Amino acid sequence: MNWLPIEQKSSEWWAYKVGKISGTRYSQVISGRKNSLVYDLINENLSGYIEQDNFVSDDMQFGINNETVALDLYEEISGIKFRHGGVILSDFNPIHMASPDGDNEEFGIIAEVKCTQHGSKQIKRFFEGPEPEYPPQIKNYFAVSDSVKEVHWISYCPYRPERRLVIHIYKRDDIAGYNKVKVGKETTEVSYTVHDEAVEGRKLIDKVQSDVIRLTQEFIF
Repeated sequence: MNWLPIEQKSSEWWAYKVGKISGTRYSQVISGRKNSLVYDLINENLSGYIEQDNFVSDDMQFGINNETVALDLYEEISGIKFRHGGVILSDFNPIHMASPDGDNEEFGIIAEVKCTQHGSKQIKRFFEGPEPEYPPQIKNYFAVSDSVKEVHWISYCPYRPERRLVIHIYKRDDIAGYNKVKVGKETTEVSYTVHDEAVEGRKLIDKVQSDVIRLTQEFIF
């Protein structure tokens, strides 16, 4: 796992993200819907600057204040020790990266921490898992490196003392879905894994990189 000790939200972190695809943008890569990702990457490469979103809501500040508390508590409960923060570089494409909340390189485990001050949200996360905006971030970790074997998605809520931590664990060999395949005259469903999904994601990133290079050359005169 190629890891750099870059503090998240620092000026170095923002500078490193210029022209790169990380967890949030990975959702644009795999969505299949038309979006402006390629043009955003071209713009950043040409300007050497990424637009920083410095808005911090009350919920976001709560997460910032409690992320370390949550990770320390999970370490205590699970016995897994994590390296906090940093950046993971892709093993496959230089424009691809991930920013974990914690990682254990020995066992290939990523910790993704979400904190909430809403007890109802903690209960819902226990029964239904992460909200729809978070799975692409989870998938991004598997795509960035084959060294990542598991992603531990951790929800922390101090206002639900019965279950301050809700944990959902995702593994590389988990079944991600099913494809319909025609064999002769019959149609059957064939499963594909999280790893298979990650490989397809990498191909899409390669396509984005190729488009960025080609369109940049066309744009400059």
